[in-house]
Amino acid sequence: MKDYGIKPNYSALQREYGIDRHTIKKYYDNDGIPKRKNRKGISKWDRYSQECDQLLRSGHVSYKALWLFLSHQYGEDKLPGDYNSLRNYFYHKRGRIRKTNRPHVLYETPPGKQAQFDWKEDLQFTLENGQVIHFNVFSLTLGYSREHVFIYSSHKGTDDFLHCFIKAVNKIGGICDEYLTDNMSAIVSCRDANKKINPKVSALFKDIGATLKLCKAKTPQTKGKVENSNKFIRWIFPYNGKLKTENDLIELIEDTVTADANRQINTGTNMPPSVLFEKEKEYLRPLASKVLLDPYLTEHIKQTVPDTLLISYRGNKYSVGSEYINRTVDIYPVSEELYIYCNSKLIAKHNITHNKVNYDTDHYLRALSDNIRGISDADIRKMSDENLKRLSILGKGENMTHDKL
Repeated sequence: MKDYGIKPNYSALQREYGIDRHTIKKYYDNDGIPKRKNRKGISKWDRYSQECDQLLRSGHVSYKALWLFLSHQYGEDKLPGDYNSLRNYFYHKRGRIRKTNRPHVLYETPPGKQAQFDWKEDLQFTLENGQVIHFNVFSLTLGYSREHVFIYSSHKGTDDFLHCFIKAVNKIGGICDEYLTDNMSAIVSCRDANKKINPKVSALFKDIGATLKLCKAKTPQTKGKVENSNKFIRWIFPYNGKLKTENDLIELIEDTVTADANRQINTGTNMPPSVLFEKEKEYLRPLASKVLLDPYLTEHIKQTVPDTLLISYRGNKYSVGSEYINRTVDIYPVSEELYIYCNSKLIAKHNITHNKVNYDTDHYLRALSDNIRGISDADIRKMSDENLKRLSILGKGENMTHDKL
């Protein structure tokens, strides 16, 4: 009609085809392609956009971690949509997170047959007061149900592994026939092509009557179930800068993240791990005798001494001498006392208390003397006594800030 210069009768066309004449005119004027108005989409997720963008920019936070964080912070019923709604909102806004697809043959094990374990290493987390915590997470996953256990650990040596492993199997409530892991330095020493399992580790697996299997080098997919579980550790990063103490971080990892991970539907089984675990735990062998496991459970913590002279244990701080600043010490809690060693030498002993700061009088007095010159020993001792008294009073509070001398 345009070629012949004929103007359409829009009203007649509307009656014939049952289409609004304004719509027909729109198509006619634009050669069959209607011009659409550019409207800015409005989403109920927009109110959370700024907070979410800030968390996503860190590079550690996945969309799933973001969803769980918002659910805990605001309540799932208060959010404008479910996880898929949130993910689609940010897919549209930021683009899809690209993954490399590599084929791997799946391998399943019967209930109670196998568990896999690994470290999530060299993690860093900032507390509300600005303190930076460096830590590792020991993760153990049952092969059949995919039930997960996560254990916080400040270090990843042999003693740390033994403590984490026994704590994990105690949480599971039983022993599998075999355990699969990689050639981590905590359990294997390699010289040339020869591998040697640490005698302490060999003794533990002999005592519990289980087999320890090692993956081939550079084949992480062999223990893909536990490798896959490590993604759940990223769920802690939305809380970066929002937790008050190290104990809060431990509780977040060992309780909240573990529970959330075991409620998620696993793509391999199409069921939550916690549901299948009800069946698998019937096939687990009973835990080894407490008499056999107790020697492995001596809690052992390594820390580097800061310039405040205070090492941390369960959220409270205990002093060592100033000569050990920047040196690594070994901390052993025994009954109600804390023993601190450096190179096998006992350098401090404290009663375990609920006070936030626990300075030994001699440690504090010597450090004060090194920093203050030109006043008498009596004045330094008086200053020391007054400061320690104030610290003792303040140390019973929840929130404190201190100046360094």
